[in-house]
Order: sequence, then C-alpha cells, then structure tokens
Amino acid sequence: MTEQLQIEITMESKLGAVSTMIERFRSDPQLSSRILGRETAFLMAMREALVNAVTHGNHHDPSRKIYVRYSCEPDNALSISIRDEGEGLDPSSVPRTSDMGEDRRLGIHLMTSCMDEVGVEGTARRSTCE
Repeated sequence: MTEQLQIEITMESKLGAVSTMIERFRSDPQLSSRILGRETAFLMAMREALVNAVTHGNHHDPSRKIYVRYSCEPDNALSISIRDEGEGLDPSSVPRTSDMGEDRRLGIHLMTSCMDEVGVEGTARRSTCE
C-alpha cells in the first residue's frame, strides 16, 4: 500500500506555465504510478483544464493565479482540483457535443472523455481520475 500524498501548487495565469505544470505531473512518481496505462488521456485532460483556467477563467490576467491540488490516496485513487480566480461557469451553458457544429468549446467534453469524473463547483474546476 502506498502512503497518502497531498500537493498544492500555485501556477501563474500564463499559457507558458502549463507545460511546466504538465512536466511536474509527469515527474511525480506517486502520481504517475496511479495513471499507468492512461498517461496520454490524463495529460490531455490536465492540459485542457489548465489552458481553460488561464484562458476562460482568468482571461489571461497575469495578476490572477491558478491553484492545483492533487491527492494520491493509499488505495491508488487520484483526485485533482484545478481552481482559477474567474467568475465561474454555469455547466448548463456548455453546449452538448451534438449541438456544437464548428464550435471549438470542446474542453469539458475532452476532459470528460479522458477522466473518470469531471465536475464544476461554483468558481472551482475539478477533475478527478480514479
């Protein structure tokens, strides 16, 4: 059984900081042991969540921050929370994939297809992979 690990990181609200955060995910042995075999899907979902937080949440405002918290549980579960300082998102405002046509707002749908659970809570964006 692996011990519990909780990490909290504050990220600059810049698209350039996303790659650094993705590398941090890749280099954490406890995190990578929990996503074994699903690395590509996990990293795609995390990249999308972070880009969305910078772009849609914080509107590229460098005075705002992105907060990333992940918890590696003893039972190999992994929970990740990504929170921005934006106005929040009404989940009912996200179009269904069949209604999108040429629309580029596929982020939540991409994350949902890559993760076990994706949720939106008030102004917090939360992605969970178990």
